[in-house]
Amino acid sequence: MADQPLSRWKLALVLLLGLAIGAGSAVHSMKRGGLRGAGSTGWHGNAVTGSVDADPWTRARVALTGLLALNKSQAIYFTTQTDDSGARLSERCRYRVSGGALPARWWSVTVYADDDYLPQNEDDALSFDATEVKPDARAQWSALVASKPEPGLPWASSNKAGDYTLTLRLYNPTKAAQEDFGTIPLPKVTKLNCGGAA
Repeated sequence: MADQPLSRWKLALVLLLGLAIGAGSAVHSMKRGGLRGAGSTGWHGNAVTGSVDADPWTRARVALTGLLALNKSQAIYFTTQTDDSGARLSERCRYRVSGGALPARWWSVTVYADDDYLPQNEDDALSFDATEVKPDARAQWSALVASKPEPGLPWASSNKAGDYTLTLRLYNPTKAAQEDFGTIPLPKVTKLNCGGAA
């Protein structure tokens, strides 16, 4: 009988541990889950974000990440926390974000720190958009995401972002893009170097 209080304490500890692991797993899933676009190795989106059809998990994801969730006829959102090799995006590294024409009237790519807030820096360059890139004759463009800019390249600053996330917003997307995310040619995120090393 002397072991009974100890057994109850162990049971309570196991239950608390299980609840903590379950809650952590749910938060991670809500923040990072979703659908992929064409050719995507890391971008994720959700076809019901901002709609009345959004399930409780999607609504919770929006509440957690602070994403302004417009209906998909107004905006489609994609996020990635990895480069095309699958490595975590880090402020220590430089990345080329590149792509072609996107099926929307206007688009932007924004850097968010891992807490889902904008990085706390003074660079005044937390995003780049369709008006800043310079497409070539084949409509291909590229931009830089790094802690420092380079002359002649559109730039989003990752200064003080730690391990961060990129968010792509497609405003007024085409009907085809709204109906099938798999047709959207999402940008590539290529690591150039880290800490000055190639």
